Amino acid sequence: MWKTLNQLSQFLIVIIFSYLCWLMLQICLNYFPWSDHTNFLVLKQDVVTTQPWRFAFQVHVITSSLVLLAGFTQFSRSIRKNTPRLHRYAGWLYIITTLGLALPSGLVLALSANGGLSTQVCFVILGICWGISTVLALYYAFHGQWIRHRNWMIRSFALALSALSLRTWKLGLYALQPYWDWLTPLHIYQLEAWLGWTINLLIAELIIYRLSIRKK
Repeated sequence: MWKTLNQLSQFLIVIIFSYLCWLMLQICLNYFPWSDHTNFLVLKQDVVTTQPWRFAFQVHVITSSLVLLAGFTQFSRSIRKNTPRLHRYAGWLYIITTLGLALPSGLVLALSANGGLSTQVCFVILGICWGISTVLALYYAFHGQWIRHRNWMIRSFALALSALSLRTWKLGLYALQPYWDWLTPLHIYQLEAWLGWTINLLIAELIIYRLSIRKK
């Protein structure tokens, strides 16, 4: 029974994640062909035509879905066992895309994020934590310390998933807005920015703790 429930939960996770990735891909595709007045860019008219912000935004949009898809494959037991080469290739794709493209472009965007200093600091801290966790995951893989490698990959991918969870929090907070007068669009953006990765990181630590208990 427990095995069946576990398989069902894994299947549901795959379905939900696939759906969220599809939504993320649709959001990204909305910006191409490029227009300075599309969706989020309407709010960034002060920087949308400047460099390096414009180039950083385009890189971030293009690579975000790739990071999520490559990262998700790292936690598939069947891929690790049956096609270890695919696991390694996807892992390298995640590392290179994250450290070489998505993370640097994200830090550039963070410096002019909406919501003021609070949100800018939030995204800079997110970027630093994401970079450190990804580098450590790579470091422990090189040294064959697979448990530590797995744990840091969990943390890294949890932070990468902030691209999805941020938008989920946004929907929830806007649903609560009619009941709380103080919940302005500015407050919502600030809250979703912080909740989008801190809660993910907390869940990652709980997962790591559960895995460590199971090993004992």
